[in-house]
Amino acid sequence: MLVQSMLRVVCVILFTGFVGTFAATRSEACSICQAGDPRFDAHGANSQDLGSFSVFLEVRGWEKESGLLPHEEEEEAGAEHHEGRERNESQRLDLYLSYTPIDRLTLTLDLPWHYNEVTEIEEGERHTSKLNDFGDMSLSATGVLWRNRKVLPSTWVEGRFFMKMPTGKSRQRVDGVRDPHLQAGTGSWDMGLGLAAVHKVEWGFLYSSFFYRVNTEGSLDYEYGDVILANAAVDVPVGHAVGTSALDWLTMSLQLNYRWAEKDESEGLAYDDSGGSILYVSPGVSITVPWLVGKQAPKLRSAVQIPITSTWLNGTQHEDPIWSAGILLNF
Repeated sequence: MLVQSMLRVVCVILFTGFVGTFAATRSEACSICQAGDPRFDAHGANSQDLGSFSVFLEVRGWEKESGLLPHEEEEEAGAEHHEGRERNESQRLDLYLSYTPIDRLTLTLDLPWHYNEVTEIEEGERHTSKLNDFGDMSLSATGVLWRNRKVLPSTWVEGRFFMKMPTGKSRQRVDGVRDPHLQAGTGSWDMGLGLAAVHKVEWGFLYSSFFYRVNTEGSLDYEYGDVILANAAVDVPVGHAVGTSALDWLTMSLQLNYRWAEKDESEGLAYDDSGGSILYVSPGVSITVPWLVGKQAPKLRSAVQIPITSTWLNGTQHEDPIWSAGILLNF
């Protein structure tokens, strides 16, 4: 009885956090490498079965404020650069296509579309630029390195590999200026490696992952800093946890998402208002369409990443909650 009561309290807390997902109207991120784990955001703690194919369509929004980045046009003309602020408000639509061709191995292709808006605020004047376009697609591989049993494992460890390709436009001019923060693509080949672990308990799943991403120099002589991502999460199927099948359609989750990034480099010099560390607490929810409950039923997933503090970031930076919502289809 005590365990069930505690679980009900946890579910209430998670539900309150989920409501906050829709209360947040803006969101921010530090760079192209957002905190979190896309694999967990799409599928939760579960892994795909042999021969299965899934589609996850997700929209994510954020807003970032930092010190003003000098443009190459200003530097070439020898123009005086004044202190200012840059506000980056963006949304990103990702289509994740995942396929498990052999046991233990899942391949995922990410096709992103960016909606970027940058407002520069300098000496009381504001200038806003917008750019929407297809971004840099990426390919990820997830392999089960170890599991405690072949059928219905309760504990397993996964290896991760990631490669991003420069498929997005990265040298577009807007109002005569080429701003690397406005581009849909970076012009760089980036890659990363990581590990993840899952342990099933009586009332849900415990999940953790660690990932290191190497970013190389791209277009406009700009290089985003390398990134470390660390995540811990709990996934609670509410119906199973509280012992009622009437809630089998609802799964709640709670994550801690940590990101550390090196400073970006522009023209070979460090951009001081970039990089650093940040920690988010991230409540989320997954809803199986009630009238289609079953293995192949569509799932609606939503979450909000709430930064605990922005003081660990370098220079002048500020981040607000990041919201996301998506739909998962399994075939």
